[in-house]
Amino acid sequence: MSYKSKEESDELVKRLKRKEEGAFEELIEDYGGVIYKVLHTYIRDKNSVDDLFQDVFIKIFKNIHTFREESKLSVWIYQIALNTTKNHLRKKFNKDIYELQDYTASVEPVDDDLDNRDLRELLDLYIGELPENWQTVINLYYFQSYSYNEIADITGFPVGTVKTYLYRAKEKLCSLMERHRKELL
Repeated sequence: MSYKSKEESDELVKRLKRKEEGAFEELIEDYGGVIYKVLHTYIRDKNSVDDLFQDVFIKIFKNIHTFREESKLSVWIYQIALNTTKNHLRKKFNKDIYELQDYTASVEPVDDDLDNRDLRELLDLYIGELPENWQTVINLYYFQSYSYNEIADITGFPVGTVKTYLYRAKEKLCSLMERHRKELL
């Protein structure tokens, strides 16, 4: 994602609202990579990711006039992507689940015998055991680098709830990883 200054982002929004030629392509160029990564984080099927990618940008294009420039454009776009993903998973599985993957590369191995791939799979497994809201907060905070306030804007949770979910998720993950370490000894 290309990080634009507030002025550049505001100008892009104005151009999008005027339906200017080239503005939509610029939007895809600037935000397409991060949206694709978000979708791929939750959904493994490439065809579904490609379809949802298009859906997200169609929704952005159709609803840009509703964007109130009180928050960052990136937060608004991420929220659309997250809601589109949730709706897709609800329809497909008829329940609230997420398939989270490929975001643990920066975590150090728990044991010398565990390579990074094994650690990612283990952490994925443990994150998958967390409540849905905790999974979302962990993903947004650690793997998408959003602030507490931005996560609150995206999810609709109060900031205090975001902090609580994050704290509880970290505690649970540490406990699970420690249990795993003891089982290896």
